[in-house]
Amino acid sequence: MPSREEAKQERREQVLIAARELIRDTGKTGFSMRALAQRAGLSLVTPYNLFGSKQAIMYALLDQDLLQFGQELSRSRQDPLGVLFRAVTLGMVYFSREPEFYRAVLFAVYTDGGTEYRSMFRGPRRAMWSQLVEDAVAGKFLRTDTDPEVFSTNLASIYFANILEWVAGETSLKEMEIRTHYGFGLALHGMARPGHRKRLEEEILRAQRRIKRLSKASGKNLKHAAQAT
Repeated sequence: MPSREEAKQERREQVLIAARELIRDTGKTGFSMRALAQRAGLSLVTPYNLFGSKQAIMYALLDQDLLQFGQELSRSRQDPLGVLFRAVTLGMVYFSREPEFYRAVLFAVYTDGGTEYRSMFRGPRRAMWSQLVEDAVAGKFLRTDTDPEVFSTNLASIYFANILEWVAGETSLKEMEIRTHYGFGLALHGMARPGHRKRLEEEILRAQRRIKRLSKASGKNLKHAAQAT
């Protein structure tokens, strides 16, 4: 028989799975606690007893994702400079697994007046980016006068600007990844130590070529669609 704590943890997991399913199925984060309890197969009061509020459930859900993301990223064999680009690619992988879920969450956070979710979403992620920049400075890939908080905020802005293009349906996940790599390369080149600038220039030019190819492919698709109509 599971212990009381194990049973409690199992019910918490049931609630988080149900919340994730509701967001994915409806495309919205505005589910009711009654619908959540029903989906989880629990009484109405159980989610409140386990978490206290819907906001706490959302926090736990986002925290769960970030923890898993951090664990996967930590297994990367790349150096601190490469990890910054790897974080973008890994984010794309996550979005591709559950696009409906992530679109709904990001829409709620950034485009739906979601001030209640914004701080819980941004804070831990900004801390993660800041740590990645600190690692790049400590590893002597970036100049020692690089301010991790300021610089990571700039990188995060580049990243989330491209993410919002995807949320709005204006770009594909692949293009979002490449455009972010391009922006990161340009930003990092400005603060990189001389020995690493050539590598970043190659990353910038590679991303530039890929963006042009995607743009041409997109243009051809639009032309064919116009001809079909």
